[in-house]
Amino acid sequence: MTRQPATTVSDRAAFTLIELLVVIAIIAILAGMLLPALSKAKAKTDNAYCLNSNKQLGTATMLYSMDYGERYPLPVNWGRAWGMSYQSVGATVWLPELLQPYLGTNREIQTTVAALTKGIWNCPAGLKVKNDPTLSATRIRDNQTTYVWTHIYNRPGMGYRTDNPVSGRHTINVVDASKATFLWEMPYWNEPTMPHNKGINVVHADGSAWWYRGDPAQYDWWAYHSWEGWE
Repeated sequence: MTRQPATTVSDRAAFTLIELLVVIAIIAILAGMLLPALSKAKAKTDNAYCLNSNKQLGTATMLYSMDYGERYPLPVNWGRAWGMSYQSVGATVWLPELLQPYLGTNREIQTTVAALTKGIWNCPAGLKVKNDPTLSATRIRDNQTTYVWTHIYNRPGMGYRTDNPVSGRHTINVVDASKATFLWEMPYWNEPTMPHNKGINVVHADGSAWWYRGDPAQYDWWAYHSWEGWE
């Protein structure tokens, strides 16, 4: 009788090339199934983080108004990225400085967008947007926050309402506080690149924060919706 060679431990433990390829293929399939779910979970986390920051900003704005004769904050304009354009009379600082007593110092004074980190003044989803043609490489960096103050709103067909800006306005001078927007976020121009599932988060004059879906037929959310609730 012919004896068969004994199978060694090393022989049993070895994988053939085909077996290795099968294992790699299975791992790739599982990764393909899990990554979209992880991406959606991360997006939901970023949105929740942003909404929580918005609510804090809304509360701080309302507290400021209570301390300053029932008037809304009077910053220079929409934000640092807008330079001194449409400057409020007598204003020398922007919103983060005005709300500093209620929220602490905004320390996001950086030289590059990459150096900015998420926080009350920076939405993590907004910082990740890279492909919006209107969002220049310096826009968020220069603004030092992903949020924009409704300094002056635009009403379609009427243009900039410079005669009655939100900055410094009496709090009683609002038609519907649940719709009037205090703050909105960048990028807000193009629906496909809006930071939260093709939409943005906004802060209303009643201190609440909500998500709004972008409209692919509209360019620039502010141009169409910033006036709503104020008039």
